[in-house]
Amino acid sequence: MSKLNSVKAKGERAIRKIAYPPFGEIYCRNEMETRLILDEILVDKLYFQEGVSISFGDIVLDVGANIGVFALCAAKQGAQVYAYEPIPGTFELLQQNIHLHGLDSVVHPRNIGLSDRLEEKIMFHHPSMSIWDSWNTREDEFELTAENLQDALGVLKTAAPVRYRALKSLGFKSLQQVVMRDAIKKILASAVRVRCQFDTLSGVISQENIQSIALLKVDAELADWQILNGVKAQDWQRIRQVAMEVHVESDLTPLSQFFSERDFRQVSVKKLKGGTSFIWATKYWATK
Repeated sequence: MSKLNSVKAKGERAIRKIAYPPFGEIYCRNEMETRLILDEILVDKLYFQEGVSISFGDIVLDVGANIGVFALCAAKQGAQVYAYEPIPGTFELLQQNIHLHGLDSVVHPRNIGLSDRLEEKIMFHHPSMSIWDSWNTREDEFELTAENLQDALGVLKTAAPVRYRALKSLGFKSLQQVVMRDAIKKILASAVRVRCQFDTLSGVISQENIQSIALLKVDAELADWQILNGVKAQDWQRIRQVAMEVHVESDLTPLSQFFSERDFRQVSVKKLKGGTSFIWATKYWATK
């Protein structure tokens, strides 16, 4: 059997339904990962900080939709959401969650990724940690997690308390790092190569005949520049706000400059737990 698109052959987890009051139920394959995503989006409200907001009837583009938590959150605020997820298995969950929440008429899932050109590309899918899916092998996660061990423990304390207590019981930081590295090594070793389709942001804006975008949400694991470079100059005039998770800290300054040059008047950045960062850009000043 070919390794391409043979996700189930390398341990894709069974789909399960979990509850997360008051959001409701959601389909997932990894409960720990899903609760982490739910906390970030619904509790921390990561995408709605620094003046970023949406209103009823707004159009939102969700780039890197994963299983659909953000898309559902935006839709429940009255937005029309176009959700882009290139990995077929994860896209299946996205579709199921849209239907589960009765939002088929307002969330429009698309089984493609976004880049700087129309192409077919191989992605690395991690069945036990889909938020790490990217077109890179993610070897950098070893040292990144080791350097941010306390942040990683803080995340586990909320998302997986049993694993958190087990890791903390080891006592020595060096031993905790060894166990964490071993866990990450197993996740990376489980990666499956998946053939995915990609288009540009300007391409999908044209295809969907989108005139105005209230919010461009991006969480696309090391593909930030490719996605942004896929937007034609005239299409930046359509985009009012951007909320983006940034995975390379050295990109924060050039990204801030990039948005400022495209008439985003307020650009804010913040370092997050786990070594990643966040950037919010708006074309108006937030009111305090």
